[in-house]
Amino acid sequence: MKIFKRTFILIVLILLAAIFINAKTRFFKDIGKYIPYLETNYPFLVEYISDASDYMNEAVSHLPTIREIIAEIKGTEVQISAEDVANNIYYSSDSALSFYPDCNISVQITDDNKLSVYGINNEPSEKYIVYRFLDESGEVLYQATGETNSDGSYASLLDIPDTSYQFTVFTGPERYGQYTGYIVNYIYITYDETGTPSIEVPPVFENNRELFEKPKSKSAALKSTYSVCSDLDEIVQTAASITAGIETDYDKALAIHDWVCENIYYDEDSIYENYNNAPYVASDVLTEKRAVCLGYANLYAALCRSVSIPCNVVTGYALGVLGSSDSKWNENNLSAAEANHAWNEVYLNDHWVIVDTTWDSRNKIENGQKITEGNTSHLYFDSNLKFFSTNHKIFDYQK
Repeated sequence: MKIFKRTFILIVLILLAAIFINAKTRFFKDIGKYIPYLETNYPFLVEYISDASDYMNEAVSHLPTIREIIAEIKGTEVQISAEDVANNIYYSSDSALSFYPDCNISVQITDDNKLSVYGINNEPSEKYIVYRFLDESGEVLYQATGETNSDGSYASLLDIPDTSYQFTVFTGPERYGQYTGYIVNYIYITYDETGTPSIEVPPVFENNRELFEKPKSKSAALKSTYSVCSDLDEIVQTAASITAGIETDYDKALAIHDWVCENIYYDEDSIYENYNNAPYVASDVLTEKRAVCLGYANLYAALCRSVSIPCNVVTGYALGVLGSSDSKWNENNLSAAEANHAWNEVYLNDHWVIVDTTWDSRNKIENGQKITEGNTSHLYFDSNLKFFSTNHKIFDYQK
């Protein structure tokens, strides 16, 4: 019996040591590099160990810490020290959909029940802007075309046709033709008992505001973790190269957003055909230049953290992702309990800024081919929480 107990204790200690080594190093994940003999003679074993390393860290990452267990027992929130807390300054504009200064759009209904649309679009190849009102069946009720001024600004005042249900905005290089550069298609119009129109407030907005405004730890959003490996040389060097010569954190975060959107490809094949799972660890995404949403978010967070910008990975439910035709919140998707999307919140100018590189990227892999469809968008860089809530519901913040 004593021998059995000693053997059991030894096995437990070995497992704990393996878990610790796996979490703190890349020995098991990159075992082929550390033991070339295995890579040469037993590649299947190397792949198995590497995959097991990912699965183990994924499982361990969901285990609560001692502080979290104590807080759960007490029924309180995990305490954050005063000097570390990042209280979000919630700011909203009922008209603004996004706040990025060089490319933004605002939509509001005026006192005389017209729709005012204005903003900045400094992309030369997207000079023309098309506005469409749709009815509930998706039929176009009315379409108008405008164009940007020499400084990139634009503004239009539009009559709202009767029975308008949805408002969409497109941009393109010509007055007539294809408009795929910049799309806003989650603006819905509702009417009160007198027939007065208003822009619908998303049903997940209050949920999102409650979670968005909770105090968050800046130091926790700077940690290098297994999947957000911000201290690895290749991540550090890439971030340094992207942000070289840039002074402000806001512009650094923007440059990293643009780099990720332009250089990483959304791997549709890995979702539809499931023959080649997309990487999600930041360093793997950087190497393979492909991912799905979690890989995009982990890489963006790792690059930001490596230049000392706090950045969280957020998981939740998003409308219109691959495999889903939902474009509006309904009874089914509002009750969804499983996350299907990931994005980021980055701490800039004393508040958290929403960033979704997956939705701003125009790159994808389809049938093994890399395809780029238009310019990188900035609709989801520094997005207004109210607009973001039209198609994103926050579930949780990753460790």
